[in-house]
Amino acid sequence: MNLHRAYSRRQTALALWIVLVVLLSFVLLPAAPSAAQPASPAAGPADGPNAADIVVDLGDGRVITRRVTFSTPTITGLQALQLSGLELTTADFSFGTAVCAIEGVGCPATNCFCNANKFWGYQFWEDSAWHSYMVGASASSIDDDSVEGWIWGGGSDSLPAITREILAANAALQWMRPQQSANGSFGSNTGATLDVILAVAAANQQPGAWTGASGASLVDYAAANAAAFSGQSAAAAGKLAAGAAAAGQDPRSFGGVNLVTAINNRYNPGTGAYGANNMDQAWAMLGLAAAGEAVPAAAVARLASQANANGGWAWASSVASDVDSTALALQALLAAGAAPSAPAVANGLAYLRSAQLTNTDGGFAASPEQVWGTESNTNSTAFAVQSVLAASQDPLAAAWSVGDDTPLDFLRDQQLPDGAFVYVDPPANLFATQQAVPGLAGKPFPYLSPAVALRRGLGWVASQQQSDGSFAGFNPGATIDAVLAIALAGRNPNDFAVGSNTPMTYLATQAPAYAGQGASAAGKLAVGVVAGQRNPRSFGGVDLVAAIQGLYQPTTGQYGAGSTWDQSFALLGLRAARQPLPAAAVQHLIDIAATGGGWGFSASAASADVDSTGLALQALAAAGVGLDNQAVRAGLAFLDASQNEDGGFPGYGGETDPASSGLALQGLAAYGQNPRGLHWTTWISDGSASALTLHTAPETLLALQSAAGGFPGFSGPNDPFSTYQALAGLSGKALPIRAPQLWFFPLGLKR
Repeated sequence: MNLHRAYSRRQTALALWIVLVVLLSFVLLPAAPSAAQPASPAAGPADGPNAADIVVDLGDGRVITRRVTFSTPTITGLQALQLSGLELTTADFSFGTAVCAIEGVGCPATNCFCNANKFWGYQFWEDSAWHSYMVGASASSIDDDSVEGWIWGGGSDSLPAITREILAANAALQWMRPQQSANGSFGSNTGATLDVILAVAAANQQPGAWTGASGASLVDYAAANAAAFSGQSAAAAGKLAAGAAAAGQDPRSFGGVNLVTAINNRYNPGTGAYGANNMDQAWAMLGLAAAGEAVPAAAVARLASQANANGGWAWASSVASDVDSTALALQALLAAGAAPSAPAVANGLAYLRSAQLTNTDGGFAASPEQVWGTESNTNSTAFAVQSVLAASQDPLAAAWSVGDDTPLDFLRDQQLPDGAFVYVDPPANLFATQQAVPGLAGKPFPYLSPAVALRRGLGWVASQQQSDGSFAGFNPGATIDAVLAIALAGRNPNDFAVGSNTPMTYLATQAPAYAGQGASAAGKLAVGVVAGQRNPRSFGGVDLVAAIQGLYQPTTGQYGAGSTWDQSFALLGLRAARQPLPAAAVQHLIDIAATGGGWGFSASAASADVDSTGLALQALAAAGVGLDNQAVRAGLAFLDASQNEDGGFPGYGGETDPASSGLALQGLAAYGQNPRGLHWTTWISDGSASALTLHTAPETLLALQSAAGGFPGFSGPNDPFSTYQALAGLSGKALPIRAPQLWFFPLGLKR
């Protein structure tokens, strides 16, 4: 790390630049740190403490990273772990101190090696791979920039791959977190709070989990101030919409405000303008894209026309271009559908490159035309990285390097040992730290929201309903899939009707014939009937519980023909109806796992597939089989190994498939896995896209949604089966749906 950069021109230009930053962020600069906030270091890493990163895999899908600092040249791995602030249980032996438990996972100090099959493995990251230590943590020696790893598991378990950028982003968030106010905000400033929401979401963390001392979260604060903030300008409404979507919310209903309406109320169809300046235009367009709304062509043309002769944009017309405004405009144009080859985009990228070449450090100057803007800085560099990625280019490539230095080299050099970022020079700068994270994560704006995708997807599903109440698809099973997607999204399937016909009235007419097809059909119908708030004991003249039980073979534990789908849906159907599950039936599902882990369609298949594995995991979780079960762990390991580099899960052709990804996500949800966590985070390494961008299955699935709201599959860009299953996966919930039903509790009885 090298932070020894001159302060030349800095003091005389600071006031001018602050004016621009305020306009770009719309009064988003946070309040000054309180006395309770951590002190900012006064010098760069060369004069300050050393730092090391620690990665802890708790063995249940949770992965924690911590950055620690130390003033001595080296410390032991045990000392580093102790500095992390994680809850530790240790025990002393003749060979040294052993780590028994971390964050309560492991063994007690009185029996440190209580589990013959699991222990805390200790590793280090070097040359893009994890390596096992040959000594214990109390004897190891780590120095500056070391990366330590701990994993609870067996000898074959491995820590998730990481990058320096991931660690840098997480360290930045670690530094920011203690500065959150009791009311959930940062500095009681809505704009600054939105910057944190965007940073947290970029790093695949949950903004709603960032709570202040009062219990209010970042999202709570933004929602409570939505009306006042969105009323300030088109830019404010747009940025709030982008922040709401990043937090997984729907901008059409956030804090009691329809932010799409708030943005559109600022639109002038005669000129294509939102508000008064380029920042209004760009943020309004980004907010609409985040809400899943089409941006008017006139608005796109308006922003493109506001570029200066040098290809860049300023915060307003008749002002010199700057990198931050240009990067934001480019992201807005591309999010609105402009092609990367469009003249305005190409010229904007050329301007960014010229600004980068102002210096030799790989970073981006704020505004090389102006005396105050010639030094590379963190904020401009991070924004530029986002726009380069939005244009489907790679900021790590030679085309965006200066000599051997990339923009990411510059960003990492701007980070202090404690995780904070400086603007140009020390001290630490909260605003720079907030804006550095999306660049480090490789995430251009806007971030798509599952809530928006579910709303749009259910709108498309409604358009597929037929006159008899059914939904498009090959058989009643497709209508059941639609019912499940609707219910998992929190809607009542009975609200979807054509005249007096609902999906449940249609399924009732099909129940005898469909349930008679076998165990998987009877079980799936039972799951759907409960999701549709009907009685599976008496539906369409069929007792679905009896139908499932009639297909059971007690001597083998098998339902029906014995496929994974027969067994899984039979168990799920019975569990939906709140029936006891035979232990032999649960064990049979475990026993018919595929060779090597996971499940295939047929019993004991030679190889597993994602769809069958996702379904079987839901059935086992519904049966109460724990995460420590060997078959469950092997199933999750199969999904882990199957996950594509783009974050999605493959169908039978190997490419990422929306339906398979949806089923995989439900399987992960069944066992409490966080699909946005580090364990399930990927990046592309084959050169087809930037290795900087972090991918997760939900993000990849969201990006596959069509403009109409459906998902691609066998029948085209809006395939019914793919759409129903993708929406179920994006709900973040597993089957069965077990909402209380009146038919479970006869009158006069209590639960």
